[in-house]
Amino acid sequence: MPANKFVLKGSGVEVDYTIGASPFIPALVYNAGAFQKKFTPNEILTEDTGLGQMVSVALIITIDTGGERFGFFLPFIDVAPGQTAHFHTVGVYETFSGPDSVPHRPSTWRCIEMTGAAQSVIVPVGESAKV
Repeated sequence: MPANKFVLKGSGVEVDYTIGASPFIPALVYNAGAFQKKFTPNEILTEDTGLGQMVSVALIITIDTGGERFGFFLPFIDVAPGQTAHFHTVGVYETFSGPDSVPHRPSTWRCIEMTGAAQSVIVPVGESAKV
């Protein structure tokens, strides 16, 4: 079965990501020290690439001064129910300026190494899973 639950760790960051969850509950939880942010499925951007699936979220966004995005690559992994597959990947931070930033700076990117664990799990769906 294709893996649908991923826990990634690296450089003080932990990400818990579940594919196929109810649109009403967080599908991705990002933790970096005391900073935590939760994302529902409609706040998560995914893109299939030749390197795996790129998953990204907006950590900090302002309409005037810019912000920061975080993303990571997920390999395509099949995992038997009850089993765990381990993998290595990369996380990417993008820091960008907004239209009112002075001085206006070009985007910058920073990469971190990450380790991950993948599983195939049953996820809650439907209105009854509202949090």
